[in-house]
Amino acid sequence: MDFEFSAEQRMLRDSIRSAYSRDIMPIQRAYPQDRPLPKAAFLKIQQAVAPLGFYGARVPLELGGSGLDHVSWGMFYEEFPPVLSTGLLACEATTTRLARGSSAVVRERFLPGLLDGRLIGASGTSEPNVGSDPRGVETRAVPAGDGHYAISGRKLWTSNGSICDVLMAVVRLESPGGASSLARVAVERAASPFEAREVAVIGLQQGHLSEVVFDNCVVPAENLLGSGDDAAQVLQATWLAQRPAFGLMGVHLCRAALDASVRYAKERVQFGKTIAHFQLVQGLVAEMYTLTLASRLLAYQALALLDRGIVCHAEASAAKMMGTESAVKVTRLAMQLHGSMGLTVEAGLERLHRDACMLPLPEGTTQIQQLIIGRELLGVRAFR
Repeated sequence: MDFEFSAEQRMLRDSIRSAYSRDIMPIQRAYPQDRPLPKAAFLKIQQAVAPLGFYGARVPLELGGSGLDHVSWGMFYEEFPPVLSTGLLACEATTTRLARGSSAVVRERFLPGLLDGRLIGASGTSEPNVGSDPRGVETRAVPAGDGHYAISGRKLWTSNGSICDVLMAVVRLESPGGASSLARVAVERAASPFEAREVAVIGLQQGHLSEVVFDNCVVPAENLLGSGDDAAQVLQATWLAQRPAFGLMGVHLCRAALDASVRYAKERVQFGKTIAHFQLVQGLVAEMYTLTLASRLLAYQALALLDRGIVCHAEASAAKMMGTESAVKVTRLAMQLHGSMGLTVEAGLERLHRDACMLPLPEGTTQIQQLIIGRELLGVRAFR
């Protein structure tokens, strides 16, 4: 077992860090942290990330992919704050899904702009009555004549939905004979307008979590992706890598909370000495460190398995569950270590904790991850 990055991966990590501090962080900090970034600002961030190969990591080389391995791709999520990486992942996942099973017409229209960051992508799967079961999608696409389909329905919890240029919607495709199948369709916002509104949430507030409404939104039939009932398989395939990616988002927050706690423990004086001398404080730091380290190793292990071509449902779910739940706990422990200062907005820990609380729910809740792990170990499905 090798727990070290290769020389090439270390160079990429350094490039990611440089790009963030030089090109991305100034944009992020120029706007309020408690409201979504303007679309123009997010586009600038996307275009700063694109040269590093992020958007093409899971796209085949012959379609313009970058050839990054999964472990290298995971570094972006550890190094970027989740308030940005959740939106970047939404675009990258859309790019990956559009590349799978799309026609040459669709690829030529959307992939170049998505790969170089000129277009913002989003994927619409969850609905008011549909969360962890994509097969229950209620949004309908029906024939509208002249080689078009009309989409009607609502999507909820759609990252980038309010600012996207292209949205990959999972729909129930109605055939003239009355049968239906789960399908994917690329909706180009400029040509097929739809409504979207921001959803106010407690964390990741510079992001764009949206509700999307389709009201007879007409799209050309050529925008249908894949063939047959492939939508669920495509979603599952992409979720497999995205779960450890969310684990690494949690690691980013754990590291930030741990670093702040170590600094504070060395500076804060009580009873004539710094609180770093106190056993209970050292216990808090040790627990925070252990949770951070374990989360990081689990996430990169799952990504390394994917690089070896191993389908690792249990490991990916364990990485997601461990990393996101650890972020919630570590950020709370950091607030505890800081005492009353931990409750202040000035310290920034409450924002880390609110951001952490957002992570256990997307890509399958913690409870869904438990059921996946249970299914893999016991061979019995607790859900279909």
